[in-house]
Amino acid sequence: MRRQRSATLRPLRLTAALGAVLALAAHAAAEDWPRWRGPNQNGSSDERGLPDQISLAAPNLAWSHPISGRGTPVIHNGRVFALGYEGTGPDLQEVLVCFDERTGQIRWKAGANDFVSDVIYNRYSIGAPTVDPETGNVYWTTHAGLFSCYSRDGDLLWQHSMMDEFGRLTYPNGRTGAPVIDDEFVIVRGMTSGWGKDGPARDRFHGFDKKTGELIWASSPCGPPKDNPYSHPVLEWRGGRRLLYAGTGGGHVVCVDARTGDPVWRLPITVGGVCASTVLYGDTLIAVHGTENLDSSEGGRMLAIRLGAAPEAGKPGPLDIGVEREAWRNGLNSFSSSPVLVGNRIYLTNYTGELNAVDAGTGRILWTEKLAAAQIHASPAAGDGKLYVPMANGMFYIIRPTDAGPEILSSLQLEGECLGQPAIANGRVYVHTTERLYCFQGSGALSATKTVRATEIRPAAGAAARLQIVPAEVILAPGETAAFTTRLIDDHGLLVETGSGGVKWTANPRLGVSAGASGELIAAPDAAGGAAELEGEYKGFKSIVRVRILPRHSMREDFESIALSQSRESGTFTSYAFPPAQWLAARLRWEVVEKDGGKVLAQTLDNPIFQRTMTMIGHPESRNYTMQVDILSDGTRRVMSSAGVVNQRYLILLKGNHQEIEISSNMERIKESVAFRWQPGVWYRLKTRVDNQSDGSAVVRAKAWPRDEAEPAEWSIEVVHRNGHPRGAPGIYGFVPQSRFHVFLDNITVTAND
Repeated sequence: MRRQRSATLRPLRLTAALGAVLALAAHAAAEDWPRWRGPNQNGSSDERGLPDQISLAAPNLAWSHPISGRGTPVIHNGRVFALGYEGTGPDLQEVLVCFDERTGQIRWKAGANDFVSDVIYNRYSIGAPTVDPETGNVYWTTHAGLFSCYSRDGDLLWQHSMMDEFGRLTYPNGRTGAPVIDDEFVIVRGMTSGWGKDGPARDRFHGFDKKTGELIWASSPCGPPKDNPYSHPVLEWRGGRRLLYAGTGGGHVVCVDARTGDPVWRLPITVGGVCASTVLYGDTLIAVHGTENLDSSEGGRMLAIRLGAAPEAGKPGPLDIGVEREAWRNGLNSFSSSPVLVGNRIYLTNYTGELNAVDAGTGRILWTEKLAAAQIHASPAAGDGKLYVPMANGMFYIIRPTDAGPEILSSLQLEGECLGQPAIANGRVYVHTTERLYCFQGSGALSATKTVRATEIRPAAGAAARLQIVPAEVILAPGETAAFTTRLIDDHGLLVETGSGGVKWTANPRLGVSAGASGELIAAPDAAGGAAELEGEYKGFKSIVRVRILPRHSMREDFESIALSQSRESGTFTSYAFPPAQWLAARLRWEVVEKDGGKVLAQTLDNPIFQRTMTMIGHPESRNYTMQVDILSDGTRRVMSSAGVVNQRYLILLKGNHQEIEISSNMERIKESVAFRWQPGVWYRLKTRVDNQSDGSAVVRAKAWPRDEAEPAEWSIEVVHRNGHPRGAPGIYGFVPQSRFHVFLDNITVTAND
């Protein structure tokens, strides 16, 4: 984690009785829209005085700005925050832009590169930033997994590289979603493949302290991934517990305890992912998806799930629930366009471009109106008795819905395509397209009228029942120290007290970590790489912290010290060992085997899903280093596997079928190569180096040669990247087409540049 500034944990003041009801509090502005789905979590606003007509002329168009985007802006305290992307080729960056709400002038902007991701066709910024109303801090996640916290004025407070630290996976569709702020937590989700129990790829939720960026909990509530997750979580208090509901990339609707990460229940509904956001209505949760149902061959369904009493805390989960919990279902479908709730009516645009009205209590479809040939991600927003409906083709509608049918008040062809949801704030409606951010206004624009909104009062905490040690996961370089805070929580996950230090640790001599007098963990100066879950005790309560030891700039792995302790009855290698425990996404993808009189690393052929594998093996803060690896590919003259390294977020490969040395990052951003003839069954040595320059650029170099020959003096390829990647964990890469031929690695080294 990269942190610029931190704050200590503060106790949450719990002043209301368990099961307290809502209280009223005045807001300082007409209405802000600080998160993707708005102040009501369902795409609706309680404002009045919103526009009935839409045009590109003043005063209806308050302002616009040419910035490409595919998401939803958020608005808080006079600022508009939007995700976008700018530049071309290697210089394209995702950007977080802060605008002045009144004038549309840019106040500040932050940019971030894409790197070693699968995104194609500029599918960036499909999601939203999130503003914390308490601090004014703004949070966003790039497609490559940079999760950042900025101050209201644009200072970077802390940052995680979710790919380098937690093994975040990327997908060609580019969907990133948005963080969730809930009291002292900021919650993000995505597909990750980490280490240990978090090694299998899953749609995971991570709960961080919103001020310090330290991990408090992680949750894996569902099975293997089927799609990139996009459903935005919705939260409520139920039976004294703070519960989070969302669709998942594993095809479930899930309930997770938002204070502990404990999975509560899950309902499997589809062979694909559930990408549309869920909606709370009374005692039900309404979900919709667009792929084949588990219990029928039909594609897609909308359903209402009975919630009932809150599940008892402390039970192992998640509880698998089924159709007995369904209140109703209908045949509507949507891949990622989310429903909006107004009163007891749901409005949804489905993937065939139709706007639908549904009775939220019964699921009865009231009417359907064709608006476009298709819909992708864009969702309606609602306010002042009207629907604001963007469509994928760039048409934008203002519609007054009634039970008898829709009345189209106005429509306008916008520049570009619409893939996000409109935002409504202080009398204005914002729409972001792939070409421009628009701000339209009505009669109530920037009104000083105060609105009164329902504010949830938190239930009072009971007696301490559990311990959370924060951070729940740490990375230590040899010689480094990690300090911890403690959180005692009750059996509902509510905070009882916080403390600093005082944790007593169970020793793990093999890891090379000792406990300090104040409860800190200290990595020995000569600690080798490793990973383990360490048990800590505080005031009679115990908890687990996950620890990885990763050298920053110097490592060597020749695999000779690893015992081949595993065996199988058949296959090319009947004896093998798992790769080093501290490597991300390594087990089941790589294995240590005996070959050519020594031990080497082989990419597995057992599962075609893993025919292309990238594994981070080093410290996320590494920069300006050289990597070297020996590579051997099985195969024929026509078919060879490929392999290489990730050096500071640049992928450098020996490509078998292409007979090339290639340097890339995202393939559509950076991809350069030179010819290199190499043969199957022969060991080659690949050497790469990345140097950051004072002007922000980076120079990436590579060369390769037969291992038994002398190293050539000159680099084979050199690439200059103007917006260079500033840091990044070392990694390894393998590609075995159709899982036919092994690729082997040996003698991996990482050394700091001169």
